[in-house]
Amino acid sequence: MKAVVMAGGEGSRLRPLTSRRPKPLVPVVGRPCLEHVLRLLRRHGITEVVITLQYLGASIRDYFGDGQELGMHLEYVVEDRPLGTAGSVKNAAALLDSTFLVISGDALTDIDLSQAISFHRDRSSRATIVLSKVSNPLEYGVVVTSPEGRIDRFLEKPSWGEVFSDQVNTGIYVIDPEVLDYIPAGQASDWSSDVFPEMLRRQDSLWAVVGRGYWCDIGSIQSYLQANWDALEGRVQCEISGRRLGDSQWVSEGAEIAASAQIVGPAFIGRDCVVGEDVFLNGPVVLDRFAVVDQGAKLSNSVVWPQAYLGERSRLRQAVVCSAATIKPEVLLDDGSVVGDDCTIGAGSVVERGVRIWPGKEIEPGSLVHESVIWAGTWRSGLFGSAGLSGLINVQLTPEWCARLGAAWAATHPRGSQLAICRDRSPGSRMIKRAMISGMLSAGARVMDLSELPVPVTCHFTRGSEAAGAVHVVASPVDSRSADIEVLDDQGMALDRRQERKLENTFFREDFRRVVPREIQEIGYPEAVLSAYQAHTLAGLELEKVRAAHPRVLIDFGFGSSSVALPHLLHEAKIQTVSLRSGFEEEAFASPVPRDPDEELQQAASITKTVGASFGARVDPPGQRLFLIDDAGHIFEHQEAICLVAWMALRTRPEGAIVAPVSACWQLHRVVEEVGGKLILCRSDPASVIRAAARNHAVVGADGLGGFVWPHHLAAYDAMFALLSTIQMSVQLDAPLSDIRRQLPTGYHQESTVPCPWDVKGEVMRRLAEAHHHERVDLTDGLKVLFGSGYVLVLPDADTPRYRVIASGAESREMTERLHQFVEEVQETVQSAVG
Repeated sequence: MKAVVMAGGEGSRLRPLTSRRPKPLVPVVGRPCLEHVLRLLRRHGITEVVITLQYLGASIRDYFGDGQELGMHLEYVVEDRPLGTAGSVKNAAALLDSTFLVISGDALTDIDLSQAISFHRDRSSRATIVLSKVSNPLEYGVVVTSPEGRIDRFLEKPSWGEVFSDQVNTGIYVIDPEVLDYIPAGQASDWSSDVFPEMLRRQDSLWAVVGRGYWCDIGSIQSYLQANWDALEGRVQCEISGRRLGDSQWVSEGAEIAASAQIVGPAFIGRDCVVGEDVFLNGPVVLDRFAVVDQGAKLSNSVVWPQAYLGERSRLRQAVVCSAATIKPEVLLDDGSVVGDDCTIGAGSVVERGVRIWPGKEIEPGSLVHESVIWAGTWRSGLFGSAGLSGLINVQLTPEWCARLGAAWAATHPRGSQLAICRDRSPGSRMIKRAMISGMLSAGARVMDLSELPVPVTCHFTRGSEAAGAVHVVASPVDSRSADIEVLDDQGMALDRRQERKLENTFFREDFRRVVPREIQEIGYPEAVLSAYQAHTLAGLELEKVRAAHPRVLIDFGFGSSSVALPHLLHEAKIQTVSLRSGFEEEAFASPVPRDPDEELQQAASITKTVGASFGARVDPPGQRLFLIDDAGHIFEHQEAICLVAWMALRTRPEGAIVAPVSACWQLHRVVEEVGGKLILCRSDPASVIRAAARNHAVVGADGLGGFVWPHHLAAYDAMFALLSTIQMSVQLDAPLSDIRRQLPTGYHQESTVPCPWDVKGEVMRRLAEAHHHERVDLTDGLKVLFGSGYVLVLPDADTPRYRVIASGAESREMTERLHQFVEEVQETVQSAVG
C-alpha cells in the first residue's frame, strides 16, 4: 500500500517557528515532525510514499531526498497554488492506482495504521476516517458516528453548541482510488468540507474508526511544547536518538555535560550539545544538536533548537528558542515566549510572557520586551465569544492591543478599503476607538469616523455606504469595567464564524500589512448619518394611526446613545413621551454610586403605572435591546416579551415567519401555532438569529435577551425600531399590552447550570447524544430532547466551563421533574468523564 503525506501546510499559527521553514520540518525531540510520520509508516510496512508540497516545499525535498536513508521510496508532487487537503491528493492521482493511506505530515502520532487499514477492508469501505478523542474539539472537525462506525454527520470546527462528540478527524484516511472522482482536478477542495459530505449525500460507503494510540495536532505553541513533553514521557511511541538514561532522559553522541550540571526530569540532549558548569535543567527540556548552554543557566519546560546559544545565568521558563539564536547572559525568557531563528537577545533583557520575536531581530541589552517584535502577543486563544469581542478596559483591551486589533481587521481587507468606526460616550470606548483608528490607518485603511451614535445607526450607515465593514465600541451593559467591540461586515451584520476566524488568524499570525507614510489615509467624517437612519426608520413604519392616537409612553433611555436618535422619531410619530435617564453616559459615569439596572427597571415600571402610560420601555445604552413594561406596570421577562411581540406581529402580518433560538420558550410554539405563522429555530448566539431572520425574510427575530431584529428594516438588533413597531402594533390592534399578556399561553421555562471542565465538554456531549439517540431530538444547537408538551435543552456554554440545562413546557410539575432529571444526568456524566 502507498501513503500520501500532506506536507504543504504553512503553519501560520506557529509563527515564528514556521517563518523560515514549513510546518512539517518543525523538530520534535530532535527530528522533524514529518520524519516521525515517515518512521511510523515504515513501522507499519508502508515504504512507498508520495509527499505533497506547497509552502517552502523545496526544503522538504532537500532534507529527505528520495528517502533512501530511511529505507523508503519517496516521490513528490508540488502544488503551484494551494489546492486544499483533497485537491493536493488529487494532484497526485497519477501515482495512486490502488487503495492508499492519507496522513498529515505535521501531526505527531503513533496511531495503529494497520488497524485502520484492516477496518477499511473488513467494512468494504470506500473511505475510512481515523478518529481520535480530544478534550477540546472546537478547532477540529467533529465526526458523529453510529455505534458500529458508520458516519452520520460532519461538523467542521464547530461551536460548543454543535459539539456532539469528542471524536475528531485526525486527517488520517484510508481511501479507494475511485473516491478521487469526487475531487475536481486543479481546484481547491477539502476532504472534510467537500468530499466526505458529498459522499454522505450520495450515501456512499463512508466509515470511521477510533484509532488506537496517540495523536496531537501541532497547531499552536502550547501544543508544540506538549508534543515534545509527551514524546519524552513515553505517551507517544516515537524514535528518539541517543543513549537512554533511566525512564525519560536521552543523551546523544558527542554531547558534553559538566559534572556540576543537574538534570531533573525528562530531557533530550542532542548531538554535540554542550551543557556547562552549574547548569540546571528542570525537565521536560529539549536541547537539539549543537546547542550550547553556558554556565549557571536554568531551563525549565523549554525547547532549544539546533545551534542556539544560551548565555551565562540565563533563565528560560516554558520558552522556545529557535535555530542559531543567541541569548546573552542573564536574560529571562518568560512563560510562552518564543525567540525566532538568528535572533540576538542582549544581556540582561527580559522577554515577557507570551512575547514572540520574529527571525533576525536584535534586542538591545537591558531591554524589557513586553510585546512581540512584529508584532504583538495575545491575551487569549480566540478573539470572539458567544456575544462578540469583549474584555476588561485597560487590562485586556489595552491601547496597544486595540491598535493591533485595528491593524489586523484592516489587513483582512484590501489596501485603501473604507472602514467605519463608532462608539458610545464612555471614556473607555473613546480610548479603544482612537487606538483602533491608529492601527487601521497603519494598515492602509480609509477610516470613516462616525463619532458617537447608537449601534443600529452604525449598522444602517455601513449597509448603505461604500464601507467594507464597521466597528462599534460600547461599554458593557453588564460590567462597567468592560467594553464590547462589535465588528460588522459590509451589510452591517455581525461577522459570521468564517469571518471571525479570518480576523482571528490574521491577529494571531502577527504579520500585519504596514503601509509607507504617503499611503496613510485621512480620516473622514461622514455627514447626515443620523438623519439618514431616522428617515429610513420612519419610512419603514405606518404611523398614521399612531399620530391620531397620540399615545403616552414612558421611556428609560439609560443614559444611552439612543438619546441622540430616538426623541426625533418619537416627535415625528406624535408620541407623548415621559423620559427617564435621557442624555449621555457621562452623567452615569460621574455618579459615585454604581447603577443597578434591575432597580432602575423596577422604578420605570412603577412610574409607567403612576403616569397612566400606555406602556413603558427601557432601551439599553447601545440602542440594541428593549425591555417592555405594560400599562399595569408589569415587566415582561425576555421569553414573555418574545411571545408578546410574535403575537402582535403575526396579528398585523398574518402567515409571517418568526425566528428565535432553540432555547426559546415552549409558549412561543403555541403562540405561533395559534396565530397561524411559522416558527424557525436557529442557533442560540445573537449573530445567528440576525442571519437566520434575514435569510428567511422573517417578520421579526428575537434572541431571548431583549434583542429584536426586523429584517425588512435592518439586519441588526434595533431597540428604537422595535419600540416604535410595538407602539404601532398596539395602536393597530387597539389593545393595551396588559390585555394581550392575559391572552398569551401560560407555561413553564426554567434554566439551571452544571459546571463542566473544558477538557471533557466534548466527551460529555457525545455521551449524552448517545444516551438519547433513539428519542426525538433536535441538534440545531446543543441536545434538545422533545416531549409531547415541552422540551429539555442541554447546551454547552461557549464562554464558561459549564452546561446550561433548560426545561420549557406546559406543565410546571412535569418540567420541574425533567429539569431535575437532566441536571442529575449531566452531573453524573461529567463526574464519569472526569473519572
